[in-house]
Amino acid sequence: MFIMTKKKKEKIMREECYDLSFSFIEWLNKRLKIYKEDAEKYIDLEYHRIMYKDEEYTMLALLNKMIELSNKLIDEDYYYDFGPEVDNDTNELLDIFKVIFPYLWW
Repeated sequence: MFIMTKKKKEKIMREECYDLSFSFIEWLNKRLKIYKEDAEKYIDLEYHRIMYKDEEYTMLALLNKMIELSNKLIDEDYYYDFGPEVDNDTNELLDIFKVIFPYLWW
């Protein structure tokens, strides 16, 4: 059994919290890819129809959009440009996340 020491936990927390917004996007990107890969084996990600910006999407389409946006955002040269396009992409990623949040289980 692996037991994580308090010192190890603090180190992980400090590293992950240095730039929490960027760390969150990296974290979300990795987990969305794993979720999609695993969920596709067991459920039909095209079953649910989800409304986003007055249009109907499948869960798969919104997952793909989130992965595409987060892939773009974890490019440090792009993310740290701090332009309005980065803000728009970040807001869209989080808006989609809010919409699909209740469906992220299987």
